Amino acid sequence: MKVCVVDSGTGNLRSLGNALTLLGVSHETRTEPRGPSPDVILLPGVGSFGHAMGRLDASGWASFLREWASEGGAIVGICLGLQLLFEGSEESPGVQGLGLFAGGVRRLCSRMAKVPHIGWAKLEGAQEGSPEARLEWAYFVHSYAAKPVDARDVPAWARHGEVFPAAVRRGRVAGVQFHPEKSHRAGVAYLGALLREVAR
Repeated sequence: MKVCVVDSGTGNLRSLGNALTLLGVSHETRTEPRGPSPDVILLPGVGSFGHAMGRLDASGWASFLREWASEGGAIVGICLGLQLLFEGSEESPGVQGLGLFAGGVRRLCSRMAKVPHIGWAKLEGAQEGSPEARLEWAYFVHSYAAKPVDARDVPAWARHGEVFPAAVRRGRVAGVQFHPEKSHRAGVAYLGALLREVAR
């Protein structure tokens, strides 16, 4: 399996690269889409929705990822990368997301729990046999969460005062709100299982 990691300048890619190396997954990091076609494109990210989308638009990644997905290509978004797969976010009104999932992104309710959500949360509702069923706890760092139009796009949920999607998946496009590369050995194993799932 060959994985391309998108470097939009909005995330620390070292721990993710270490996880892929541990998994024995061949990978390269690209700042622009030009290059050989991989089996999976990984879209990590931290920071603000608007800034990240601006970087993806300027580098050509945004249009490439939309076309790649429309042609059946595999994509996995991590943390902010999951949020970028949606149509937009409350964090950056008027900024268009990749639109690969119907719905938007909203801020977590600070009346119900401390925001940002930093720490471990249990995954809930995963179907038996799914990659998410292999991971009981995951490590989160976020203030916003996706709100998909179709709940069938959510293979697992998590709770931080309120319930929110821990992961989304439709066909060969997937995203995780947590950091699998920071979720110990079980998280790294989950990342490998998810990559194999979407690469099929």
